[in-house]
Amino acid sequence: MTVKVLIEPHVKKGKEEDLIELLSKLRTELISQPGYISGELLQSLEDKSTIFALSTWLSVLDWKSGEGSPKRLEIEPKIEPLLTEPPKFTIAASF
Repeated sequence: MTVKVLIEPHVKKGKEEDLIELLSKLRTELISQPGYISGELLQSLEDKSTIFALSTWLSVLDWKSGEGSPKRLEIEPKIEPLLTEPPKFTIAASF
């Protein structure tokens, strides 16, 4: 069963492009991660400070192993100072 992971970070005003660049870099790194199917970045039309990172994985275990990847651990500390609050994570299963 595939799973979708939605990460919803809220970025500080004026830091949107910095966040999008780091999330794009992270997504590029995840492409080689086992179980990764696809991903995309979206920006709210109503609130530009809300960026959505949506990824599809073969399983929750694949997502969890991707969380601990060295590249992810390298990029995440650069993302945190750009945010107004910790990001919200939603993991949902496909039917």
